[in-house]
Amino acid sequence: MKSLHPPRPGRLLWALWLLSVLSASSVCAWRLKAADLRVYYAAARSYFYHSGPMYGPNDVFGWPMFYRYPPLFLCLFRPFALLPLRAAAGLWAGLKVFLLGPLLRMWCRRFIAPARLLPAVSLSALLLMPYFVHELESGNVQLLLVELVCFALLLGDEHPFVSSLLLGLTAAIKIWPAFLFPYLALRGRWRLGIYASSATVLLTVAPVGWLGWKNLFHLLAQWYAQEKRINALLGDKWYPSQSLRGLMLRYLTWMDYSGLPDPNYRRVNLVSWPSIDVRHLWLLLAVLLVLFSMALVYRCVDDAAAYSIFFCFLLIVQPNVHPIIYVTLLWPALFAGIVITDQRCPRFVRWVLKGAAAVAVLVPLVPGASFQRLAQVLGVDFLGVLLPITLALVTYASRSWSPAPIVRSCEPPPKADR
Repeated sequence: MKSLHPPRPGRLLWALWLLSVLSASSVCAWRLKAADLRVYYAAARSYFYHSGPMYGPNDVFGWPMFYRYPPLFLCLFRPFALLPLRAAAGLWAGLKVFLLGPLLRMWCRRFIAPARLLPAVSLSALLLMPYFVHELESGNVQLLLVELVCFALLLGDEHPFVSSLLLGLTAAIKIWPAFLFPYLALRGRWRLGIYASSATVLLTVAPVGWLGWKNLFHLLAQWYAQEKRINALLGDKWYPSQSLRGLMLRYLTWMDYSGLPDPNYRRVNLVSWPSIDVRHLWLLLAVLLVLFSMALVYRCVDDAAAYSIFFCFLLIVQPNVHPIIYVTLLWPALFAGIVITDQRCPRFVRWVLKGAAAVAVLVPLVPGASFQRLAQVLGVDFLGVLLPITLALVTYASRSWSPAPIVRSCEPPPKADR
């Protein structure tokens, strides 16, 4: 009689990964919300299949929607618009969860010892799960871009051409990956930053192959005019932003929520300063924080910590940050798993990271729309998750500052001699 052997852990992980892909696809298709995906879907069908406009209000689903990305993304999204909406939503969510598998595999092989895999990944999952679920439900493109940027950073030394293409693709869709290029130069990878910048320009005009120069430049002009107009109208009247700017405006100015889809947010302002003064103060702080983050990134010994600091400060200084954009913390959350399993890590840092994970998981579970509105205007995600993670990772990285980046590849920090 043959003995029964338990399945290998690797097979169980791959089975769990495939189950996650199928579950995400099925749930997102069955419980169809996809507020952001509907915008991409409607704009693609309007422009490619009904000779309608790409930009401007689109009320296909009964309310005005604005497609806000350059033409390249809609051209890439076009195959999804051929499918029924539910099928497109399921495949879109499945694609993002599918990419997490090889990304986590690359990360764990490079940074995490097998004995520490479970506690490290557990903390990362707790920090990110609420934002992942929300992002998958909305169908936004942010998680996909974050995954591609993480792939690019992991492949930067071994496959610089592929890395530059990935960075160029993401920066051609959203502007925020381009802010990584100066940080690459600070880490001694200025060539990669130059190649990625060139790829961004080339990929931005790549749709000329099927749109033509005239149509492409006309669409780019429409996109720029729309973004300029929308950004001017956003002002203080939008969703409760989970960024430094949003927090400053809510605490230091009198907010008028009457123009929001949900006007029932509470006012939490401590003073009522002029909005323009608060904006100028925020702009000054944002510039100082960017310079401070550059100094931190330059002095970090290892790249994993340096790029974690970049992603954290990116969310802090962005003007408007919806909670779903917190999936940008993918790299910092994975690095936090390494930090918490490091025996040299200060106890203070461990408790701060555990507290941030508790806030991220527990706050969305509290019932009641009034509480959730209050949590948003108070900036619980910013004060309870983003700032603690940033503080903990900067504290951990500061234990091994160097006058210049001495590790040129994404390798774990060297272990101290015992």
